[in-house]
Amino acid sequence: MSIEGWPALDAFWMVIITLTTIGYGEVRPLSPAGRIFTILLIASGVSVGTYAMTQLTRAVLEGDVIRAYRDRQRRRIMRKLNHHQIVIGYGRLGRIVARELIDAGHAVAVVERDTAVCEEIANAGIPVIQGDGADDDCLRAVGIERARGIAITAAPVAEAIFVTLSARQLNPQIPILTRVESDEGAVKARRAGATGVVSPHIMGGWRMAHGLTRPHTTTFLDLATLAEHDDLMLDEIEVEPKARLEGWTLAKLGQRHQHRVLIVAIRRPSGEMVVTPQADTLISTCDVLIVIGEPERVRYLNKVMRGEVRST
Repeated sequence: MSIEGWPALDAFWMVIITLTTIGYGEVRPLSPAGRIFTILLIASGVSVGTYAMTQLTRAVLEGDVIRAYRDRQRRRIMRKLNHHQIVIGYGRLGRIVARELIDAGHAVAVVERDTAVCEEIANAGIPVIQGDGADDDCLRAVGIERARGIAITAAPVAEAIFVTLSARQLNPQIPILTRVESDEGAVKARRAGATGVVSPHIMGGWRMAHGLTRPHTTTFLDLATLAEHDDLMLDEIEVEPKARLEGWTLAKLGQRHQHRVLIVAIRRPSGEMVVTPQADTLISTCDVLIVIGEPERVRYLNKVMRGEVRST
């Protein structure tokens, strides 16, 4: 338009057929200045187009586009999660934690650094975010504000404590269980905000010692606590206000609902633990009942405590 004085439509059409190398004839005769401009346009346009196609092809072949698409899908799934459990790290301990939670019926989301491991987790149908568990943006992406709990299974103690500190700052109320290797690490993890600590070595030693000295008791606990066993369930159930059970005794609860579940302990809101409660023991709102029984019976009692089953 500037060099030849053409109308806008003719100039635009000429640029399009030149850059796309369609090969149509010139719309109007070109002056020497117009031909020089066209030569520069072809050189620059073809160069930019070739570079763009090369980069796109490389991205597709190296999987960048596919990974970016999958990452967007994962983040979309994460935004829909609510009251889920978060597992930081998918090593040997993290795999066991995630499997037990899923077998117990909990929604689980994982944070893992390794790309290959993330693909493995995604192929297993578990929502996963690739990143550092100590990164606030990563924790937000995995929905820490809406999560029910978080298990930090990262092996380096310093990393686990740093993740604990970040998680506690983002969600002051969330239960945090942190992996430690020593008593000193346990103290530091609790200072950082962990509500509980676990040492695989200590737990493994405890399990082996009790397996030798109390084999039947240990087998019973395995039967009650491991999700892979569906004959017996050990669970904790909170008495919610909607249940309207304030002032009820355990005897009245059993008579009205016939739950046939053994209540082995009650944890009061004050922290007091009532062990082997009797029939005349009173139930209060926000009490936590430690129960054991058949899974279906335990789930029914859970509905009663949530107010989903009307108390008469």
